[in-house]
Amino acid sequence: MKIRMKIGCVIGLMMTGALANAGDSDALIQLDKEWGKSQGAEALEMMLADDIVALDSEGMAGKAQMVEAAASADPASGPYVAGDYKVNFLSEDIAVMVHSAGDTEPHWSMHVWQKHDGKWQVAATATVPVAE
Repeated sequence: MKIRMKIGCVIGLMMTGALANAGDSDALIQLDKEWGKSQGAEALEMMLADDIVALDSEGMAGKAQMVEAAASADPASGPYVAGDYKVNFLSEDIAVMVHSAGDTEPHWSMHVWQKHDGKWQVAATATVPVAE
């Protein structure tokens, strides 16, 4: 009987963790969509970790370069459309996200999200254009 109770507790804990991750997955996907739709540097600045590492076709960048690029960017010509989301949790406060974006510059993105003081922030990000 004791072994059944232990197994039940382990399964219960695993399911609770899976449900928590599922809720966090939805929250991270929502944050990513807000990032894609954001117009301006202020929203982006709060979402990015201070020591973020970013990579795109222009090379490497940090938070200052990303915020500056957002501040000087032209407004989006259409809606931000992202999909094909996959979120894997490395721990309860670190997640890796991959998704597609089919806007005016179709690309794939990978983001590493880390929870700081209960708030998710992007710690690393990379994009590659969709092959023609």
